[in-house]
Amino acid sequence: MFDLSTRRLIIIAVTILIGGCDDGSKLYPDPNTKIKDQLEWQRTFYFNRIEEFKKRPIGKDKIVFLGNSITKGGGDWGKRLNAKNIVNRGISGDYTDGILNRLEEIIHYQPRAVFLMAGINEYWSDNSDRPYITPRHVAENIIKICRRIKEKSPVTEIFIQTILPVNNQQYLDVKKVDYNFLLSEYGPTVNEQVIQTNSILMRNEEFTVIDLHKLFLNDESILDTTLSSDGIHINEKGYQVWVNEIRSFVHRLNHQAI
Repeated sequence: MFDLSTRRLIIIAVTILIGGCDDGSKLYPDPNTKIKDQLEWQRTFYFNRIEEFKKRPIGKDKIVFLGNSITKGGGDWGKRLNAKNIVNRGISGDYTDGILNRLEEIIHYQPRAVFLMAGINEYWSDNSDRPYITPRHVAENIIKICRRIKEKSPVTEIFIQTILPVNNQQYLDVKKVDYNFLLSEYGPTVNEQVIQTNSILMRNEEFTVIDLHKLFLNDESILDTTLSSDGIHINEKGYQVWVNEIRSFVHRLNHQAI
């Protein structure tokens, strides 16, 4: 029998041979791709970032951090975790549907692992006219992302990271906005929807879940302002909390039989 390392190399080699004549264009979303509910500023961020990905492909035997601006904001995750094989695939403003449309690059390179965090952007809006945006919908999309990767890249270990809490008042104070969905009378609140989504994810029996959410709560069970820059994004102290929680997972991935 082949060990894990040998199996991974065989699958990667076969994938490269099959796609050997591909110019790489099929690995990324076409500029005409329409992402449901994507606003113009999100579309601009999305395709600008895709162009960056084309210039710096994932490569083989990597660990991919996949998500939205919170993942992107981590910058060089390899430096944070003392690992040279980590690739950041976060896109600011991205939805789970946006991630579903950009999995081909990940599947092609058969990464060692994927650390996924997604879902907060679906809730960062007044969804009165989008009744289909529910915790069940978002959680199912997250699981769909994982299944699609695992189906086509069976050697890839997948970690779902729970969605972080938010702090409405901190955001309102920092950004000087009056978003109705952040006001106390609006319901369900962003945090309520996040908690419900995380609960569904935690009950899944297919993929490992790393519960980051609980590490970012203050005594009022909302995002601790000392860990955040604006009530939704995290600061350096917050990223250190994140890194401390996942360090052992990354260490194991890079020190098992390879």
